[in-house]
Amino acid sequence: MIHFVFADYETRWEQMYGELVRRIRGGVYKERHPIPSLVHLVQEFEVSRGTALKVTTRLADEGYVRAIPGRGTYVLPRDGWPEE
Repeated sequence: MIHFVFADYETRWEQMYGELVRRIRGGVYKERHPIPSLVHLVQEFEVSRGTALKVTTRLADEGYVRAIPGRGTYVLPRDGWPEE
């Protein structure tokens, strides 16, 4: 597994959020498909579960993803994403 390398000039959750937005907008995480689970995000980014949850909650609040209990967190269609 590849681990994300954080910079010193921004908080970890901001950097993780930015990376996930880049992956969503760049098509790494496809519309209507799940993003990695919280467990996988915690492992890849080496952050706490709380940090990963904070990031995915913000992504949901902004219209990038939707969490479906028992199924995962799915990327929403592009037309609902915020303007760049």
